[in-house]
Amino acid sequence: MIADSGKTKGQPPVSFTLDGVEYTVEDRRQLVADVLRLAGLDPADYDLLRVVGKDEKQRFHDQDEVQLVPGGRYLSFFTGSTPVV
Repeated sequence: MIADSGKTKGQPPVSFTLDGVEYTVEDRRQLVADVLRLAGLDPADYDLLRVVGKDEKQRFHDQDEVQLVPGGRYLSFFTGSTPVV
């Protein structure tokens, strides 16, 4: 899946995975909300996690800007409310 938010001059497209699905975007700098929407997720209910190492993750909120890393692994993190039955 390719998203174009205005390519950064001289930078090649960047591919990354989010929840195990590969995406390619033209611009490495993205709003987290846009990255989550690309995966069909509501930014109001999710944050973005970048897997840095075995036990280390970086957390980004929907209003943050993220510099996507080529080959980077990202996960969605549910922050919405869970209804009680």
